[in-house]
Amino acid sequence: MEYWLAWFHETNRGAEVKTIAREAEALGYSGVALSDHVALPRVQQSRHPMLGIPYDPAIPNIEPMTTAATMAAVTETLHFMTYAYVMGMRDPFSVAKQTAALADLSDNRFALGITPGWNTDEIALLGHNPATRGKRFVESLDVMQGLWRQDLFSYDGQCYQFRDVGIAPRPSTPPPIYIGGNSPLAIRRAAKQAGWIGMNHPIEELKPLLNTLHELSAGEANAYVIATEPLSDDYLSSLAALGVKGVVLMPWAVMEPASEPLEEKIRAMTELAQYWL
Repeated sequence: MEYWLAWFHETNRGAEVKTIAREAEALGYSGVALSDHVALPRVQQSRHPMLGIPYDPAIPNIEPMTTAATMAAVTETLHFMTYAYVMGMRDPFSVAKQTAALADLSDNRFALGITPGWNTDEIALLGHNPATRGKRFVESLDVMQGLWRQDLFSYDGQCYQFRDVGIAPRPSTPPPIYIGGNSPLAIRRAAKQAGWIGMNHPIEELKPLLNTLHELSAGEANAYVIATEPLSDDYLSSLAALGVKGVVLMPWAVMEPASEPLEEKIRAMTELAQYWL
């Protein structure tokens, strides 16, 4: 089982970010999972699919690409994945370019976890049509992978049409893609990409999702989930039996990280690692 550290609602204090990365690597964590939000209006119609609440714009949200690059620069073995990058509020060209660079700069320690996005208020605020995010998401997968693998790539879709476009330098190894979401459509997409990132699903909720994922992918899909209960042998055995490759851990109160000083975060990381890693 891989153990990943959640780095979600944190600050941008560079010294703290670098220290957390170094400590995570030294303690044996497999990687850091990085969340994504850009700008949130105070008044929102959207509700988080798991929590059922809007996101408070006053809660810190990291910028995952620059944070991953910063952490990668001070580590050698620690991996990184976005959990999950919202494609519904972005174009595939910029994301392909950024992630190609990050894959190379990190020596292939970066994976792109992506989703169409749930917060339609944020997607609209950033200038994209929430109603088309599903179609754009599917085509973005094709566009990014084409740009990563071909010097010049052409595409003729409903949302994107272009001829002979390149993003030199292409990545030496394209980053893996993990799909977020728990709908039947999301699971089919994840099976096709051989990678799924789940949220904080109870075991009984995970069973049908992962059974379908592994059936559709012929057992090839990597699956990651956020821990929903304190770690125990029984809980981890249940996850392993369902084919979960890695679990994302939150050693401190994730929604109020600013209240936890760096020393307390390191203490929590260490206590968890000493018993389970």
